[in-house]
Amino acid sequence: MKDADKERAALDAYLGKNIRLEQPTSSLMKSTSDWLNHPIIREVIPIWLLRKNGPDFPVEADHTLGLSTAFDQVVPPARVSELLEEERRINPEFDAWVREGFVSTYSNEDFFQYEPGTIGGLIAYQIKEHGFDLTLGVGNDVPENMTTMEYWKLRSRQSHDFEHILTGGQFNSLGEVAVTFGRVANQARHLSPELAAAVNPYQAFAGLRMVTRAMIHYPETLVPTLRCLEQGIATGLASPPFWFMKWEEVFHMSPAEARQHFGVPAIEEVDTHHEAILFRQDPEDIALAAE
Repeated sequence: MKDADKERAALDAYLGKNIRLEQPTSSLMKSTSDWLNHPIIREVIPIWLLRKNGPDFPVEADHTLGLSTAFDQVVPPARVSELLEEERRINPEFDAWVREGFVSTYSNEDFFQYEPGTIGGLIAYQIKEHGFDLTLGVGNDVPENMTTMEYWKLRSRQSHDFEHILTGGQFNSLGEVAVTFGRVANQARHLSPELAAAVNPYQAFAGLRMVTRAMIHYPETLVPTLRCLEQGIATGLASPPFWFMKWEEVFHMSPAEARQHFGVPAIEEVDTHHEAILFRQDPEDIALAAE
């Protein structure tokens, strides 16, 4: 046996000394984790974390592989709805926010009036130059008699692109790391643990897939990717609840002024422009896409 193999065997023996494997009683793969028991999750998570990128299947197309539906089968929407209602009972500020029911009604064209460098101007640039649609193609129609869960999902969608600016994550795939982990950290900080555990997993894996791919396939992009991860988490933990923020109040402000207005720490944008092009293996104009 080679020295390296002996060392590995010794480490395995030491680290595995408390393993207590039982004789299986099922003909199927079974675990105490509902997440691991789901076949789609077992199939798609390795693809998300380990695949290489390419123009044949863009990074954002990962969301078409069925993971969101699979996650909903592990933590059903009905359970999330129950937890949101419980949050309203124990969190007066959250309940007041839902009762107010503020909803954005802007169109993409509304942003064209704002000066470059303002929040509105930055969004207008993404719409004009990169074909962004802030409504993700589904519009801003408000359902009648919205449930708490419908309202939560609508406001989360309406806030996402602005959270790029809030967390300093540029509008590209690597910038999504700051946005997703900013949201994960913010929800963990301000929601009850069980609710945060229900709403955070998809966001967390959406960001984590960028980190693991950068690490194993595009190592020259890893340092700025880790900076996005670090800054997103730090910003999320130190900021008030993202969902309370009414972005219309700051369309005319610079990012620094908007952060100060909302009580968010002063930060700098993490420059991932060049690295995102390498990461996506796409032409430059496509590589500037975000999710």
